[in-house]
Amino acid sequence: MSKTLTLYRPVGLNEAQLILDSGCSAFPPRLPDQPIFYPVLNAGYARQIARDWNTPDAGSGHAGFVTTFDVDADSLSRFTVQTVGNSLHQELWVPAEDLDTFNRHIQGPIRFIEAWYGPEYRGPDTTLGPLESQGLALFKQSGGGLPRLQALIQANAVACLFNFAWWASSPAPAQGLDTAALLTLHDRVREAWVALYPVWPLPIPGGNRQTAAQ
Repeated sequence: MSKTLTLYRPVGLNEAQLILDSGCSAFPPRLPDQPIFYPVLNAGYARQIARDWNTPDAGSGHAGFVTTFDVDADSLSRFTVQTVGNSLHQELWVPAEDLDTFNRHIQGPIRFIEAWYGPEYRGPDTTLGPLESQGLALFKQSGGGLPRLQALIQANAVACLFNFAWWASSPAPAQGLDTAALLTLHDRVREAWVALYPVWPLPIPGGNRQTAAQ
């Protein structure tokens, strides 16, 4: 079995959805004004970008998701590591034309491990209604039953994956639920999600920038 290296990449909502469209197996092609694809070498640096750059950016959907993934280590020798600040800020620079080859050497799924949100985040389209009422909709429509909750999650998998950490980091009253009901919902959603998508973890909440500064 070949040796792998674990890398990280902060992404906004649009890129996150494109990764999900690939079955979490590849990063999307670069845009014409993006000559370099740059995953980073540690989670702390990825977190800084997701939190401080993605959350205020409309083009990122006012959200930053930290992804992690494993790559065949031997395939990375052709690419250079660049330090763009202090020793924490290390990036692997992959020319855009080499991204397809890079993607082919990803081992296993790309995982979303942490999520940060700006105050203007609204999330992907879903049948569950506005972001602030989605937890309540899941709670009511599932009726407390796991099979019904699993069906709702399958029908709204994108929203659940990218919004779950927002539900977990936002006050229960703002979502129309009391704290006990919200915690119960979180536990049930996690249980249902793991049963449906065992290799795609729900990202943990890094924070909602509107409340993190308080």
